[in-house]
Amino acid sequence: MEQLPRFSNSVRLTAPQFAQLAAGHSAVDGIATLQAAQLSRAMLLVKWLAGGDPTLARAAMSLAGAQRTCRSAVNAVLAHPWLSVWAVQRLRGGATDRPDYLPYAALAATLATGGVARVPAGHLGVVPVPGAGVWRTGRRPRSRFDRSGPDWLPLRRAEATQQSLNLRLAVDDIDPYRDCYGRRTSPRLTEAAFASWSANLAEAWRLLTTFAPGYAVELAAGLRIFVPLADYGDGQHSVTHTDGFGAFAASLELTPADLAVTMVHEFQHSKLSGLLTLVRLFDDTDPMRYFAPWRAGPRPISGLLQGVYAFTAVGEVWASLREHPTLADGATRQVALVRLQVDRGIGELRRALSLTPAGHQWVDLLTERSTRLMALELPPDVHEEASRALAVSERAWLAGRR
Repeated sequence: MEQLPRFSNSVRLTAPQFAQLAAGHSAVDGIATLQAAQLSRAMLLVKWLAGGDPTLARAAMSLAGAQRTCRSAVNAVLAHPWLSVWAVQRLRGGATDRPDYLPYAALAATLATGGVARVPAGHLGVVPVPGAGVWRTGRRPRSRFDRSGPDWLPLRRAEATQQSLNLRLAVDDIDPYRDCYGRRTSPRLTEAAFASWSANLAEAWRLLTTFAPGYAVELAAGLRIFVPLADYGDGQHSVTHTDGFGAFAASLELTPADLAVTMVHEFQHSKLSGLLTLVRLFDDTDPMRYFAPWRAGPRPISGLLQGVYAFTAVGEVWASLREHPTLADGATRQVALVRLQVDRGIGELRRALSLTPAGHQWVDLLTERSTRLMALELPPDVHEEASRALAVSERAWLAGRR
């Protein structure tokens, strides 16, 4: 998908933050800047949209009034990922087959600051209150959250703490606008299913804080929302939306180790998507398509760059998990394949003519990480198995180009 124009605002990445984000983990300063940029972007999107629509203008005025009461509460609403996803779709001429999301954001902001809310019409039987929950449309709220009523469904949160690091994820299985990932989402989880996933999260968090603490630090700083996907019966899936910073969707069936790797993987996509709103790494008009070893079909430069960045982190996490007594064998096989895929992907990036100077610097920094992965000593048979797997995917790619 083409990028929107980069917004002119006061949020800027410093050179150390750029390098820190390219390094892949512990990028807390850089993440804070990306979050500030996403908030600024959301505000500008709301302003642009409100300028041409009276209903949206009223919602924007409500947000502005609530912000004067409690800026932090309203900023949290403005930073909600589904608001940005909706706003970008609306700006591009989409999202016209259901109610606009901005009035729901205005409702959440007004209620959070103690004001009297104008309640918009519901969608799919509920009135979303971004970041808090939904009301069934049988009874609408008037001024404050009534968490005791039967028509209120709160957004549940799963929390994990290890080594003084806290991860707190909202589990969004109720907001109808969470369906932005191109895959069917799970309905409201039962208490048993929620408890089971929360236990998996706790173990995944223990693995990360023990074996990949740098990545745990950045997830604690920036990952905010988990959307459970429905069970398709065709394997495990995970996905991030370009405009939904800090949120990801994934299958419930992931093991703790796979969940740990998935959270790291998907948050890399959020980080790079956020960075691309501030820094031009490539020419958006590049028509070329590139070989991406982890995908069956050809990829544009944006997809290739996202894949190399995310899978470099995946390789690093699997490399660290080789120290786990029961995960070592599987982790070794994973890192053997992933490091070859990343190395091949970087080779594709090197032949791209559309990289900007900043893009070349980004690839240089990724290359340093890839070199460290390639220097790991792995059993020869495992390395050979991974080489054969990569060769198969490359032959399929070449056959498809003929």
